[in-house]
Amino acid sequence: MAYATVEEFTDYLDPDPVPDNAARLLNRASKRLDSVLIGAVYETDENGLPTDPDLVEIFREAVCIQAQYIAALGDETGAMANVSQMSLGNQQIVRAISVVGSGTPRVSPDMLELLQVEGLWPVYPYTWG
Repeated sequence: MAYATVEEFTDYLDPDPVPDNAARLLNRASKRLDSVLIGAVYETDENGLPTDPDLVEIFREAVCIQAQYIAALGDETGAMANVSQMSLGNQQIVRAISVVGSGTPRVSPDMLELLQVEGLWPVYPYTWG
């Protein structure tokens, strides 16, 4: 389940148009947020959504930021994250980038900044055993 609705995303993007695939972008963005917050502990309802109103708002904004970022990249799956392209006239050159970590980040820097300012990232989980 996404942490933001299409209507909330529409409000966030206003006056910019909402992408046709907004619901899918919000789901992908919510999964990306979940992956960033692995190890975070907070109370949730029966759907896995946070119950704290402050977290609800932060998660909503974070997901809208991430969904906008994915849409701006035009690469929902991240398949092009490590590809470099160049066009010269009618010729196009495509090559994979060989340095690990040198591609386009999958997580929006603005989303990470929001989580950091709100004290939610980085997450240092407790470990047992």
